[in-house]
Amino acid sequence: MAAPRDCAPCHAERVRAQAATAHAQALRPYAGEHFNGRTLREQGGAEYSYRGNQVLVTRAGESAEFLIRWAFGSGVQAVTPVLERGGRWIEHRVTWYREGNRLGLTPGHAITPGPEIVDSLGIVQTERNVQRCFGCHTTGGEPGVTCQSCHGDGAGHRKAPAPGNIRRDRSVALCAQCHRSPDAVYASAAPEMEDPRSIRFAPVGFQASRCFQKSNGFTCVSCHDPHAENATPSVTPVCRGCHAEANSPCPRTQDCAGCHMKASSPAPRLRFTDHRIR
Repeated sequence: MAAPRDCAPCHAERVRAQAATAHAQALRPYAGEHFNGRTLREQGGAEYSYRGNQVLVTRAGESAEFLIRWAFGSGVQAVTPVLERGGRWIEHRVTWYREGNRLGLTPGHAITPGPEIVDSLGIVQTERNVQRCFGCHTTGGEPGVTCQSCHGDGAGHRKAPAPGNIRRDRSVALCAQCHRSPDAVYASAAPEMEDPRSIRFAPVGFQASRCFQKSNGFTCVSCHDPHAENATPSVTPVCRGCHAEANSPCPRTQDCAGCHMKASSPAPRLRFTDHRIR
């Protein structure tokens, strides 16, 4: 599979811009950022000390040092380290959260870990979870979500260039491969009522929205430029494309997302925009 460097000769500006996005930074070799030099004592009784790419875990008078291999997450919301021990991958029990610049419990981990010191490291991942996690955070085995994640192998394109536009029926599906599809779990017309955590998975709420269902061209990339950072400064111009100002009761200066896509916090120190457009 081709890499961004193979796309750069023809698409230099887009490759350069995309390299700075959260997608491109979704996985990195761990270098201690956000953790180095910090300590944390948690309710479970363990103390964590971070130095370089090592974490020293002390619990009930016993200590052990472990190597952290990867940093999952761009840092827009959080960064979770992943360790390798005995050929198994372990999602670290401690996550760095941008909100408050603090360390805290990784979502999905029990308040009190098992009795052994290694239990304080985190959760050992199944082979299936490892494939899913690395599959969404890498592209062709290289860290980060880059060109080929959406556009496919670029080798054939270099030989016979063709338009790179992605059909609407594939556009949202591509995003949903990692940001979660409603087909797998959420069948409700109001998924956030079925499970408040579904707000984390934008395609779930988005595809439950009438705006998506009644539009022929409204997709994730209508608001989110995959070649630039995050969303448009305001989604209002996108909304006005269908909801003409003359027919809208909203004030001219009102940002549509503030009322119709309110953000909420389904877990401590994490905040997401609800993509089920009201």
